[in-house]
Amino acid sequence: MEEEFTINILEIMGNSVPSGRHSENGEPAGDTVRTLIEDNWDSHEKIVVLFEGIAKMTRPFADEAFARLLEKYNLEEFNNKIFFPDASDLIVKDLNAAFKLRLKIIQSQKDRELGI
Repeated sequence: MEEEFTINILEIMGNSVPSGRHSENGEPAGDTVRTLIEDNWDSHEKIVVLFEGIAKMTRPFADEAFARLLEKYNLEEFNNKIFFPDASDLIVKDLNAAFKLRLKIIQSQKDRELGI
């Protein structure tokens, strides 16, 4: 297993305000980043996500790229694998909002399945 895989959001998205949930017309979006993370999850000890040059993310982008990973991995696994070393306060706020909303959605789905 390799030690570290680095993802540079600005290089992938080509925009200081990444947006979009799904890739369309060859343009990268949140699913592009999520797929890159999933493809490298098992082959690297650590995934480093760089936000240098990113001013803000849209909520759909943050949800699709990062929060939807919580459907596959629990929060502890996520926190032990993915690192955001240069995330600004605004980026952290965007990420936290996306995670909280996604966790509520996951819990609602579980409650429905249990008939709660």
